[in-house]
Amino acid sequence: MEATEPAPQTWTLRLKSRKTTVLLHVDPLHTFATIKSHLYHALQETGLKDPETGDLIPLPSSPSDIKLGRPVNPNEPSKGFQLGEWETLPLEDEEGEDVKGKGKAKTGRPKKSDVAGVKDCPKGAGLRDGAMLAFRWKDDGTKWEDEDGDATDMWGVKLASFEDSYGVDNETDVGGGGEFEG
Repeated sequence: MEATEPAPQTWTLRLKSRKTTVLLHVDPLHTFATIKSHLYHALQETGLKDPETGDLIPLPSSPSDIKLGRPVNPNEPSKGFQLGEWETLPLEDEEGEDVKGKGKAKTGRPKKSDVAGVKDCPKGAGLRDGAMLAFRWKDDGTKWEDEDGDATDMWGVKLASFEDSYGVDNETDVGGGGEFEG
């Protein structure tokens, strides 16, 4: 598999699971299947560990078993993640029947399969350079497959915090100096 070399036109995607972040340089027009393949290869090289036990998490049998999710709110990833629309199977194509008659023409609406094809790449899905996506797969230990629906908190992503980095709970500091007395 040939990796995408960083260049001015490539994007960096941040793919997260648990406390692990995998940075991938991708072409914004690569399909999500290609991105999953690159992610799978990176996980084969480095492994994915459970932060609580330190055990290696077994990878799925193929890259296509990996599911990608996007943040519910891209400005606040702590709100959780939802399954990306590119992960759902496209519904049956709408029949674009010609409407015959005086003054009537085809609606010009794209078929669902055409829209799905556009959304099968980061640029078409409305992502940006530096976007954060979550990843998971069945039997990855997060037990999301036991839940009904697609809960936003079932991605197993742990976002870094100030306390994680420095081991200090800093509740009141707003970045200024000492208190002003005057």
